[in-house]
Amino acid sequence: MKKTVVILYTKGMYDTVARDIYNYMTKRYADCDVVAIDEDRYSNLYSAQFVRNTYIFTARNMAWFNRLAVSIREKFLPKKIDKTVKPYENKELKEENPTRNYRQKFHKVDNIFMRFNPEVVICLSPKAHNKAILAKQRLAMDDVKVYAMITDFSLNKAFINYQSDGYFVQNEVIKQALIANKVDEEKIKVCGTVIDEERLTKVTRAEGREKIGIKNDLPTVTISGGRYGVSYVKDTFDTLAPYTDRLNLVVLTGGSASIEKFVLTYCKAKNYKENIFMIKGKADMNAVYAVTDVIVCSPTTVTMYEIFAKNIPCVLIRSLNNNERGNHTFLAEEQLAMRGGKDEQLATAVLGFINNNNIKQEYLYNQRKFFDAGAIEGFTKEIYRESCIINKEREDAKAEKSQKESESVPVPLADEEK
Repeated sequence: MKKTVVILYTKGMYDTVARDIYNYMTKRYADCDVVAIDEDRYSNLYSAQFVRNTYIFTARNMAWFNRLAVSIREKFLPKKIDKTVKPYENKELKEENPTRNYRQKFHKVDNIFMRFNPEVVICLSPKAHNKAILAKQRLAMDDVKVYAMITDFSLNKAFINYQSDGYFVQNEVIKQALIANKVDEEKIKVCGTVIDEERLTKVTRAEGREKIGIKNDLPTVTISGGRYGVSYVKDTFDTLAPYTDRLNLVVLTGGSASIEKFVLTYCKAKNYKENIFMIKGKADMNAVYAVTDVIVCSPTTVTMYEIFAKNIPCVLIRSLNNNERGNHTFLAEEQLAMRGGKDEQLATAVLGFINNNNIKQEYLYNQRKFFDAGAIEGFTKEIYRESCIINKEREDAKAEKSQKESESVPVPLADEEK
């Protein structure tokens, strides 16, 4: 019988990691159904939209408020969510309306459990983690394993829930932070950098230049601010644009019309755009990595994972909130990426990688030493092994129940025995 693994993620934040796990497991474990679900589809629609829009607005325009909101959430959410609830008396799902729970309108994660009956649930966000634990308790599905997967380089305390079945974390620092917060050590496993390198196709530097339209041999610096770091991208562009007489500048807009307009306005005002290039979509990322000599970015998980896989010198721009600040600190202290700051400090860091090969090689060596290309294999093997154990226990329980029921049914006597 097929096993089922459910991945709960947040669209726009953890979808790349979810897709990597989904693709990797689907290709290698034919007897395991992997289901990746955007948690917002199973939330109050208006609430989900409000939270997302508020996050985007504050990230772009009110960074201080974003940091405050994240700090408050980290401080109070574990105390609020970390609880045990009574199971439902009746957990049947109404077939005529399979997308809603019959009892609680917005307990939609319960429906995921009942519809898919998974052996393992992997949660990539604190919200999904807490919802999944509550659903497991309400439905009394005690054999389901609910795991949190922390892909950041530092601990987001909102993940802490003592009813969790376990944690897969990026590094030993997070493990020790969880232990310091009274999470049982045996529940924590360091899984490393989980990325499916098969999606990072090999593109030569010449092919990358042709695709992007670069027609010179100058060093290329790429600016990536994450999905919502618009103001930081603009500040970084302002700092580095004056150096385009000696380097190419590739700007990843992240789909932001504001960044695109900002860059075009600069080029028009300076009457110069020869060595400035904008990439609007994700389809050209392998070409971008192929031509990039230094990448300037915010310390977001997926971007850093891809940088490690491609082994590219990295300079970090300012961080948005506490989570990113924790990432920033870890990456800088481990010398996996260089602190960029702003203005002259940022330009000095970028030019330092371009002009000083010794510094460049030191950081690249640290990346290679830190990055484990086989991390995704080890992680998925562990998840698959756990699903097999639970699945076998379920099958054994069914067989035992079936045998007891058959033994309790009276056997009719044959004619000669009557």
